[in-house]
Amino acid sequence: MSVSYNDDATLKDATWVAVLLSERDVAAQIPINFVTNPAVSLSSACFGNGLYGRKAAAKCISHLLAVGFRRLVLDLYWSVERRAWTFCPVSIPARADVIVSAASSMASRDTETSTVTSTEATSTSHTSQATITAYPDLYGDTVYELGPYGCTDDLDLNTLVQVLVGYFDDTAPRLTTFTNWLVLNLHVAASNSAPTESPPALTGHQLPTSNTERIGGFMGSALRDYLYTPAQLAKDRSNLNESWYQVDQSYMPIVEYYTIHRDGAGRQSTPDGWPSSKFIQLANSDRLLIEYGSIDPQLADYDLSRDAHAIFSPDYMTSTVDISTAANGTATKGCLYKPDATAVSQVNSSWAFSHGVPVPSNLSANETLGSLVRNLAGITGCGISPVLNTTLFGETADTNIDHYRNVSLSSGWAWAVGEPKGAGTGGGTNGEPPFDRCAVVDVTLDGRWRATNCTEVRRAACRVGNSPFTWALSDTKGKYSNVSDACPSGSSFAVPRTGLENHYLYRHLLSQSRDLIDPVSSDPALREVLINFNSIDITSCWVSGGPGAGCPYETDPQEIHRKTVLVAAIAGIVICIITALTFFVKCNANRRNSRRRKRVIEGWEYEGVPS
Repeated sequence: MSVSYNDDATLKDATWVAVLLSERDVAAQIPINFVTNPAVSLSSACFGNGLYGRKAAAKCISHLLAVGFRRLVLDLYWSVERRAWTFCPVSIPARADVIVSAASSMASRDTETSTVTSTEATSTSHTSQATITAYPDLYGDTVYELGPYGCTDDLDLNTLVQVLVGYFDDTAPRLTTFTNWLVLNLHVAASNSAPTESPPALTGHQLPTSNTERIGGFMGSALRDYLYTPAQLAKDRSNLNESWYQVDQSYMPIVEYYTIHRDGAGRQSTPDGWPSSKFIQLANSDRLLIEYGSIDPQLADYDLSRDAHAIFSPDYMTSTVDISTAANGTATKGCLYKPDATAVSQVNSSWAFSHGVPVPSNLSANETLGSLVRNLAGITGCGISPVLNTTLFGETADTNIDHYRNVSLSSGWAWAVGEPKGAGTGGGTNGEPPFDRCAVVDVTLDGRWRATNCTEVRRAACRVGNSPFTWALSDTKGKYSNVSDACPSGSSFAVPRTGLENHYLYRHLLSQSRDLIDPVSSDPALREVLINFNSIDITSCWVSGGPGAGCPYETDPQEIHRKTVLVAAIAGIVICIITALTFFVKCNANRRNSRRRKRVIEGWEYEGVPS
């Protein structure tokens, strides 16, 4: 039985949608290894109650994707008996047909449980008797009680693939497209006769052998239309002229974020660069990257190199950072901000993650959200992505997504709580832009952004050169429409593109004299600084590029991806047309052989017949 992506938890609040889209878009050219995104452990968010049901899992994963978790951490268990990778920590006996029959009749009678005895084939070739209790879960799936766990016999990689494909198809339009990651921790399923005991090490044919049994073979085939693979990364890195630099400049990753080598022929390459999300999603039409996480010792003989065509090696896209925050959200340890750093190489926030989101358990929902915002702001502002590995308030995300939505949305690094508010339906006066369509950094909000009237007179945040971390203030104040002219020589009106860039701007503002920036002043002009971000063109569509910048969502999202193909195809068609016309004209000339005349072919003027 198939399952699909369930989007009933999709964000309905326009403000939150604007937050997710604007943060995605402003970071669209930053290499993906430097962009913070919330991660979640499915073992906690979906299976923290010990129940592993197929429909429940599909709904849970759908909900987490819908509310903005971009990285899913999944524990997979290899069942020798079933020759499959499952979500259940215990191997369900291979003779499940006996159990299914008993459990089905039980469910139809609406009884509480049904106990059956099944013969389990063990890895040592002898059999043991196991008594299995079956019961229906909230969604009607038959669940088998295996020690502390309850599992259906059909929750495996097929379930995950069906949900992911449904999600990618449902969010294919440019407006809703995001890059996602999958981290796979590999384990061996325990025997159902000893569900709490550690399973033995596997060797030889006990391990996955065929291509369909191997995760790389299965996932590489099932998701090939969506995967950005290690092989693709290596190819792109080897010749940037023919990969990241072949598309429109607005799709290229920011070059200050990686090392570039150039050979004698002018070919550029990089040993450490990553593409931008804009390149992956729109130019390359990919959506997912997969890496291995932890591998249990029992799987030491599992050859991961055979999956390298589809899956990145363990922790290739993860660097764990130990960070602590105070009650007000300020990082007390582990922040990647370095006051004197001017280059990315001095900070090295590549793939930085912090495991364990600090979630208070004794607060109301509103208090919890406020506490989360403070704590997570201290993490994301330091260039680190949070990983949620807690079952929030004892509820999994399939039954209550609200808590998880709060964590995901609190992981944003740019806007203050409730911002950007009131995108404004009214216009300005005397031809001025509409209200609340321009953004400012507010130092009283720890450097978070607010929407403001574009006619407000403020100083501007100016990026020095192309440095991600070096900022200056404009020499004078101005409105959004003309304040860029006041940026000092060698700098330009700009917007922070990552949490760490924003933190550097915030700290720069705090270092200014009080006649320029004063966090305790009653004058808003001393507490706020304009950044190059506005929604003047279309409400809630926030863009950089000045007051004349247009919203990109009205254009074709596949335009860049098709560019080179279209150029080649059009060139081929034109050549064929010209060849056909030339042949036709020559034949016509041979027939009429008595006269010459001027002829125009496909816009080119020839004297006589072209030859």
